[in-house]
Amino acid sequence: MKRPFVFKSFVVFVISLFAIIATPVFVRAQGGEGKLTPAPKPTPAPKGGGAAKPAAKPAAPAVPATPTVVLNQALKARIDPKSSDKAPGGGLYEEFILNARADDWLNFKIESENTDLLVQVVDANKAEVAVARDAGPGTFKVNTQTGGLPADGEYRLRVMAAAGAPATPFTLTVNRLGLTTNVYNERFQKIYFSIRENEPATIDEAIAKLEELAKDDSARPTTFEQLGILYLYNKSDVEKAEKAMETAIKLNGAAVVRISFDSQWRRMGRLRNGRTDWEDARTGWLRIRPGQVALTDPSNKTLATVNGPQIKELANITAANYFLVMVTVEGSRRPFILAPGSKTRAEADLVVKLIQNHVMGKTN
Repeated sequence: MKRPFVFKSFVVFVISLFAIIATPVFVRAQGGEGKLTPAPKPTPAPKGGGAAKPAAKPAAPAVPATPTVVLNQALKARIDPKSSDKAPGGGLYEEFILNARADDWLNFKIESENTDLLVQVVDANKAEVAVARDAGPGTFKVNTQTGGLPADGEYRLRVMAAAGAPATPFTLTVNRLGLTTNVYNERFQKIYFSIRENEPATIDEAIAKLEELAKDDSARPTTFEQLGILYLYNKSDVEKAEKAMETAIKLNGAAVVRISFDSQWRRMGRLRNGRTDWEDARTGWLRIRPGQVALTDPSNKTLATVNGPQIKELANITAANYFLVMVTVEGSRRPFILAPGSKTRAEADLVVKLIQNHVMGKTN
């Protein structure tokens, strides 16, 4: 009967022993003054790990970048005796980077209270490009034989002031007006002489190249004059023809329309052969310009010129199935009666509209 009691007592002893071993023991040492000294705290590791980085060296002061000119956009700057570069002769200048092509037609516009500011252009070899004053105050142009820069590439453009000039703000604009005259004429003539009236493919190709030329040089009316003719007479597209003609007039060019008429400006009538036509037929061109209409023969010899205030009446008239235009002019015995090239209503209406809007200054 005593054996189970002995076993239980042994088990209780073993469990108590493990509990004592598992309990942590905190020991405090007593200092010389009888105080308990706390255990030292562990030193925290630096954040980020690894050894501390050496202090960075101060950055060198930044060198001011030379501004780059954006074509057809104004750029504001300042001539300042304290900060502007010094020219060998003692003058001051501000420098800009200009990226341009040899066939670019450029001018340089400076707006400033100092009207004596000048422009200098220098190429990559530090050779100066000829520049001269252009029409208008503060306007300059490239003055080379071609009218353009010597080559494609980067140039240095300088706005210069005389020695002793005070601090002066200015605005610089480099305008790209289109192509140089030589380049434009060469491209236009190549297109013009490629046209064959009886070969539609040459018409389509010419129109595509003229549209491309208009994008490269939108300042010259000749391109739009030719587009108006091709769209009207070769493609029968009155809408596109009108758009091209309007642009040509706004650029101080002309809307060019084929015409037929009688040598004495008589009305169209029935002839002996039974047809309705001019008694003494002639052909030529009608050129509608700002404030003026000019009638010419096929060789462009002027037959009559009419200014807007001289026109007393402008009307569409018909003869048989033809649609004509009649222009009554002050001081003239007979009105000018003419048939646009196609003799259709659409073309006659277009002629009247262009004369009203651009010669007479009226709108429908």
